[in-house]
Amino acid sequence: RGAGRPPGAPPPPAPAPVAPLSGGCTPENNDPWRTGSRIECCSGLQQELGKWSGSDSSYRCRASAAPTPTLAHVTAAGGQVNTKVLEWNVHYSNKDTGAIARTIAEKHQPDIIGLCELTTSMDDMSNSLTAAMGKRFKVQPGRNGWKGYGTDIFYNDEKWKALEGGVSTPSCSSIGGQRAANWVVLQDRASGHILITGGIHLSYCRDGCNSLHECELGELYNHLEEMNQKYPNAPVVWMGDLNLNVGNSVVKNLLAGKIGGRGTFRVEDVAKTDRNTHTAGGSAIDHIFAEHMTVDLKQGEHGSTGQGVTGSWLSGADHFPIYSVLTFGR
Repeated sequence: RGAGRPPGAPPPPAPAPVAPLSGGCTPENNDPWRTGSRIECCSGLQQELGKWSGSDSSYRCRASAAPTPTLAHVTAAGGQVNTKVLEWNVHYSNKDTGAIARTIAEKHQPDIIGLCELTTSMDDMSNSLTAAMGKRFKVQPGRNGWKGYGTDIFYNDEKWKALEGGVSTPSCSSIGGQRAANWVVLQDRASGHILITGGIHLSYCRDGCNSLHECELGELYNHLEEMNQKYPNAPVVWMGDLNLNVGNSVVKNLLAGKIGGRGTFRVEDVAKTDRNTHTAGGSAIDHIFAEHMTVDLKQGEHGSTGQGVTGSWLSGADHFPIYSVLTFGR
């Protein structure tokens, strides 16, 4: 439901000389986290993780980043990847990033997090997750400014490297505020395997609105399919508050590989949540889906996190979080 109604510590720095900040940014070959908070790299530089001069792993602002992996890089990747994915609609009025982060870290330690209706600072949310989880978290690429209610992706930067991503607004007559489609491509730092993720928050329609939901989903799938073609060996895992349960015809079509009359890849429900995800009760309307036959779901490690009581809000949110533990790659 949600917007359908009216409105860590970072790795230790290398013992290198610390240069003064230049115009409020971090100069080349310096750690952007040396003050304890992230100071953006200066123009033309990008944060990179590595071992500099024999030190422990730490970050540096560097002039050149590693190239985007080609298909050859992807197919050469080895080993399995285990990942824990969590989705939660935190409510558009909720600005308490500390409470949100502590609730996420309380029972589970996900490394990919999708948050719906997050209207506060993305940097504040990233910093709060870093503090609560004890691991450095970053927001997906392309989340610059407000484009609608979607599923903002945050990831453990010590495990994953973001290759590309973005956010777009569906050209639909959405209800309760404009919607957004999020997508991001992540590469596991240890194995090299790639995962495509993202999500959306569909409009709430009391009496149903299949064509509107199909329009909104179409925008998300435009990007997921594009990334799926670019990284053909990478599984797709997406999530969000759909304001629909798994028995709805729109969701049944998604599972069968259809959005209205449009054919697409099949997905599986990998959260399999058997309780309400909204405080008002009912069936689960928040979901995590994975491309059919591309990931393995760990038995007993999915569904509700066990947090939240029907009739009460949880840390400023009127929804309850869900999660999945997934394995992929061979």
